[in-house]
Amino acid sequence: MRFTSSAIRHTLVIGGLLAGLLVAGCATEPSKPKSKPVPRSTGTLSEKAKQEQRQAILKVRNRTLEQLYKLKPFTRTEIEGAAGYGVFEINGLNAVLVEKHGRGMVMERSGKVTFMQLARTDLGPGTSVKPYWQIMVFRDPQQLSQFAMSGSPDNVSSDPKIVVYQLNERGVATQTDWGARYFRDVDLN
Repeated sequence: MRFTSSAIRHTLVIGGLLAGLLVAGCATEPSKPKSKPVPRSTGTLSEKAKQEQRQAILKVRNRTLEQLYKLKPFTRTEIEGAAGYGVFEINGLNAVLVEKHGRGMVMERSGKVTFMQLARTDLGPGTSVKPYWQIMVFRDPQQLSQFAMSGSPDNVSSDPKIVVYQLNERGVATQTDWGARYFRDVDLN
């Protein structure tokens, strides 16, 4: 079988187009799944390490609330009158490197504490985020209970029954447009 130079050129052009389409198809980002599986316990933490992590989270809670009360004094009354609240520390991160972006706790009016983690869902690969602290004030006790029990598979930022404050190095802002999944920390509860 003999190939002419135009047949070879034609084959190379078609092969190049197919290779380009293949590379372009691989370069597009896959669509985000509706919900990701909840991280499972690694089982590697000793009881001492668990207690140290719990204490570190509670220390962050205390510092964060003190700062919020100093910047927005009315929030003390708001939190004391609420069904409960959550305080989360969101780490400075590069989203391509980690799945868990923060940790915190939720406290019900009864005093029950549930330790939680969160994963930002509004971050693309390579996105950098500076550290900040988030305070969630729950008005509805049933919603708080549900949140503490199973977290949130979807973004809860638009829920009018939750008031959210965000603290960073510039001060405090009401934050209503973040995207995050919250889930119980299976190692610390």
